[in-house]
Amino acid sequence: MKIIVDSKETINKLVSSMVSELVANKPDACLAFAAGETLKGVFAELSAEKAADFTGCEVFNICEYIGADEKSTCTYQLNSELYSKLGITKTHTPSELEPESYDEEIETHGGLDLVVLGIGLNGHIGFNEPATLFDTHTHVQQLTDSTKKMKAEHFGGIENVPDMGVTMGLKTICSAKNVILVAFGEEKAEIIHKLVYGKTTTYVPAAMLQMHMNMTLCLDKEAASKLD
Repeated sequence: MKIIVDSKETINKLVSSMVSELVANKPDACLAFAAGETLKGVFAELSAEKAADFTGCEVFNICEYIGADEKSTCTYQLNSELYSKLGITKTHTPSELEPESYDEEIETHGGLDLVVLGIGLNGHIGFNEPATLFDTHTHVQQLTDSTKKMKAEHFGGIENVPDMGVTMGLKTICSAKNVILVAFGEEKAEIIHKLVYGKTTTYVPAAMLQMHMNMTLCLDKEAASKLD
């Protein structure tokens, strides 16, 4: 695992550069992005710089809510903040009706070249909540109260957050050739410590990435404050 610590602004630029460099070297790259607050700065940098041509890329959303209003979906955020600005049209979203077909679609395009993630306070990646089995592929997942509290502001109250989502599984994510995980803020410091130094256990789903050979952890100084 490679760990990079710098200011939030510098991390956003760096991750944008890493993604663009991969696409410049492989214009038909197969990419996956998480929605949410953490990566908004990365998306803004990618959209502003346009340092590579993304039009040949196949892009897979990591997860999606079940039953959310259109403008509250991960798909809507990713389309409006990233895909539409980079001319990305070859997009894919997991379906709760046939989740297993999502992994088959990924394999059809040669597997994921890069996954770009955030992390939840309980260690979830995508919607893989604590105690998710490592060998899970794309599946329907019940959201924990911790995750719903994190999403409450986005939905205008915790009572409006969907109970269920569909997500790439831990096996799906860990099978990607490259993984970048981004975390900002002191509130993420404890879970980042568990990710880096804790046991490899699915009770901290992100800790399964300890085993990944090409994993880059990008943190601001606050998120890295509990690391030695």
